[in-house]
Amino acid sequence: MFILLFKLQKTNCGVSIQSKLIIQDMAIIQAQALSSLVYRKEKTISLGQRLFVFDIDCGRNGNLCISASNNSSDIFTHTNKSDSVIFKSSFGSYIALQEQDNDHFNVLYGTYHSIKRQSATFTTNRYSTSPKPGDRKRWVLDGPSTLWGGDENVLHRGCGPTFRFTAHGITATKSGGILLCLWNNEFGERSLGKVISIDGKLQIFMDKNQPLYICPTYIAENGNGDICVSDVKAVVVTDAGGMLRFRYQGNSKESNFDPYGICCDSKYNIIVADMKNDKLLVVDKDGEFLHQVTYDGIKMPRAVCIDENDRVFVGEWDSDAIKVIAR
Repeated sequence: MFILLFKLQKTNCGVSIQSKLIIQDMAIIQAQALSSLVYRKEKTISLGQRLFVFDIDCGRNGNLCISASNNSSDIFTHTNKSDSVIFKSSFGSYIALQEQDNDHFNVLYGTYHSIKRQSATFTTNRYSTSPKPGDRKRWVLDGPSTLWGGDENVLHRGCGPTFRFTAHGITATKSGGILLCLWNNEFGERSLGKVISIDGKLQIFMDKNQPLYICPTYIAENGNGDICVSDVKAVVVTDAGGMLRFRYQGNSKESNFDPYGICCDSKYNIIVADMKNDKLLVVDKDGEFLHQVTYDGIKMPRAVCIDENDRVFVGEWDSDAIKVIAR
């Protein structure tokens, strides 16, 4: 037995849509509870203070970049130093790593009106003076270059700031490419999103003459080449060429499912941050729900990424540390 109700809800992009609220019987709720897994917390990476973690990304061996905000320009001044943290952005926008090798990365990050790229190299400096002589390693960044934004790039014609688009999620692909989510800053039925490649060769926005996205936010490339995007009330998955494969809209009891950060594990499963419900959801590569994930102290998980050992890095909204969890 179940009862259908309807409620008008505002999403994280300010888009109001009508969603079903399904009140299910106790047997179904208990069955879904059995599919909940508690991951162990392997370690934490200190942020030095409480921050609103907006996005994170990591390389195969756990090298990390962080985007966070607390309405201060010097939010990372007192952050504990860690060799694993390559880059920290205070713009409170989207961020990604493009891995060259263990000692060379490109950091891709959003500013207010552009997407920037900086190269990071892990270098060794030798010190002979006290108090601690010896070799010291640190990440060295070169100057930023603009990938998207500013003057209208011919590669992004029709998809730049002059056409009212705002850059959202960004990810680096296995082939060396870069994918970017865009939103047209409209609301309601006029709201429209796109996924483009920085080289201008790919634009994804329609399926059977209908818009694919309302307001795409976070994005990840799966190991099978699929493009996985968090959108309004749904995870939208296309193949590498932009053909729709499926939409995952949460379990029936998730009346306020609104996905945020997204990543994919070595088995091509899709892990999505369900911030409003204080958990992570895991679905397989074909959109079938597998299980939900919690861990000790979980609260408002917003950003996720994953390393080559399937350790999941979680950035929570209003937290003083990145949590690293594993099954």
